[in-house]
Amino acid sequence: MEVELRHLRLLCAVAEAGSISRAAAGIGSSQPALTASVQRIERVFGGKLFVRSLRGVVPTEFGECVLSRARTVLSAADTMHRDASRWLVDGAERPVALGGIGSSLVVELADRIGHPSHGPAVSVTTEFSPRRLLDRLAAGELDAAVVADYPGHELRPAPEVSLRPLGVQPVFVALAADHPAAADAEIDLARLDGERWVLGPSDGAGWPECFEEACASAGFRPQVAHRSTELRALQRLIAAGRAISPCQVTFPVTPEIAIRPLAGDPLWMRYLIAWRAGGVFGGDPGALIEAADAAYRFETDSSPSHREWRRSRVERVAR
Repeated sequence: MEVELRHLRLLCAVAEAGSISRAAAGIGSSQPALTASVQRIERVFGGKLFVRSLRGVVPTEFGECVLSRARTVLSAADTMHRDASRWLVDGAERPVALGGIGSSLVVELADRIGHPSHGPAVSVTTEFSPRRLLDRLAAGELDAAVVADYPGHELRPAPEVSLRPLGVQPVFVALAADHPAAADAEIDLARLDGERWVLGPSDGAGWPECFEEACASAGFRPQVAHRSTELRALQRLIAAGRAISPCQVTFPVTPEIAIRPLAGDPLWMRYLIAWRAGGVFGGDPGALIEAADAAYRFETDSSPSHREWRRSRVERVAR
């Protein structure tokens, strides 16, 4: 059996539904038929892609690897069809394609490159995985992307993709406003031993592995109670006191959630702008870099948590 796009779509449907039965209902199939299809696909790939859990089915480590590549392939195929259709229907040029990890930074960058009423048309695509964004750049689906990496897990792009750092930020912790630790201006990571955490899945670029390494250096292993990448779900879990979470300094502040720096800044993340040599910025990336720098400064300067952290560090140096 040759693996086709439809097989990859089946795997993604199962992963997104977290259940064979729910996935089957969503695609108009039966549970036995979908189970048999997944088993055939597993035999072709030569390994187990899913295992049963209390919540349904979850990808194995091998399954996560296959799914990451499957999503990239499906996205590339969808983009190819969409762009070809656009060209054949009205002859319009493809808009400048920007990608970014799930933050507002890429939207700010898009506003600085193109305006809705004038300037070049700009499209924005967000992904959880920086690695997937680099893959999409290399495949020609994107012209530029805002990505991030972590100490000891630096990104290594394909030869046709260039990277330039924008800035380095510490990782903070988000917790319920009435959490005892929220009374402190900064929190020792070791103090959070025994807490229940909410983390995202592996992004293929070193997260949450680098966070787990920082916890190990602090003398504990984090108890991961929840997995989520969706902002609203994260906010509800944190505000309700069900979990705490490492977060970016630009994590939205609400009355129910406190954002605090970690004492000694034990964990950092680096933002970078990436572009493709064959894309619209390949010949002269100066304008892209200038816009990305300005967007990064605007985002960090607009963050109350980042301003407070920077002020406290300046005061500490002054003392």
